[in-house]
Amino acid sequence: MRATHEITLPQRTDVNAMTAEIVTNQILALVRNYCTPKVVTGLMKDLRQSDALERRMMGGKIPGAARGQRQGISLGDQDKLDRLITLCQERLATEEMCQVMLGIGDIFKVHGATDRAEEMYTMALAQGEKWGEKGDIADARLRRGEIYSRKAQWKQSAADLGCSREIYSELNRPEALARVENILGTNYAEQGKIKKAVEYFKRALGLFERTRQTQMAGVALMNLGITYNIIGNYDSAVVHYKRAQSYFEEVGDLFRLAELHHYVGMTYLSKRMSGEAIREFNASYALSSSLQDTSLMGLASLGKANAYYDLHDLPVALKLVSQAIEFFTKSGGRLSLADAYKVKGMIHRDMKSFDAAESYLQTSLRINTEINNQLNVAESYFEIGILETNRRKTAEAIEAFQKARAVFNKVGAREDVKKTQDRINALEGKVR
Repeated sequence: MRATHEITLPQRTDVNAMTAEIVTNQILALVRNYCTPKVVTGLMKDLRQSDALERRMMGGKIPGAARGQRQGISLGDQDKLDRLITLCQERLATEEMCQVMLGIGDIFKVHGATDRAEEMYTMALAQGEKWGEKGDIADARLRRGEIYSRKAQWKQSAADLGCSREIYSELNRPEALARVENILGTNYAEQGKIKKAVEYFKRALGLFERTRQTQMAGVALMNLGITYNIIGNYDSAVVHYKRAQSYFEEVGDLFRLAELHHYVGMTYLSKRMSGEAIREFNASYALSSSLQDTSLMGLASLGKANAYYDLHDLPVALKLVSQAIEFFTKSGGRLSLADAYKVKGMIHRDMKSFDAAESYLQTSLRINTEINNQLNVAESYFEIGILETNRRKTAEAIEAFQKARAVFNKVGAREDVKKTQDRINALEGKVR
């Protein structure tokens, strides 16, 4: 279960054809605020002319383009984006250039192009340091720190967020400091450090409410709900989700509502209320589908796969988890892919396809270990323990459950510790 960042979005690493035109239009609208419309129009005319010349030289073909693909001008293309940045650098003062880079980075982040966003924020940071404006330096580090968090690069994220936190405290900017606290809470939650996560989320919530940031107060409440769900305090989780829902509805945030329905569904799953969970996942999928958010569509599909697995409807569960993997592959969500592999391993285990089950579960374990997602590491070990139990390999099963118990205990997942201990007790009774 993942806590959320500043914006609920797909985590793609590049701009795909579906969003390229939107990205281009948004970047051009931003640049027009700093350079004159005439300058931007001139650049686009030059890009079209050079593009047409290159196509003629290559016989009308563009390397790497799919057959029938529309041949438009996209600022998602590296060479065209670089030329736009050069144009801005020639015409703008350093402080304006910093704002343009932050703005372009935000556009890429909104459309899930995390690598591009990171590149823009790094350039903005360089401009801020050149200009010597502390606020811009903190803003660039905050944004880049969030991108590092999304990519599970915890050390880099902590370094950037620590710097921005220090500057915001010095400048007395509580509204920005709240965002830092929220992302730090997310980082701790992702790594299974639940007590630290709750501490930071509560601090963020207080700052968001004090500075009247309704949407972000809802995010902090939702994150608290996620952490309470992890430690097995399901009633508190639902209470926090309901409070968050009122905030999101107040500001009309459909992205957040889609995400919230997913997390409510996960809590119902934990309470073994499969019907209610499916209802929430359906609501999440409907909203995320209307928004064309492949990451959230994948999460909704994966949630439903879990629910149908609990109902022992393996064909439907398998179809849904395969659909989720397709969505996560498109969005580049590695954490989510690891979750999906775990569920697919569980399904194969129940189908008595033990070798495939082991492969999927070990892959999930490997990815979660690589990105230090402690809770999911424990969950993978737990499912491996069940697999080995079904294979009648008692010693291997006990070893896997013991590893799961140790990590569950470390992250404070009390209910999971109890159910794992029950498994160990049952197996040790057989050994005796």
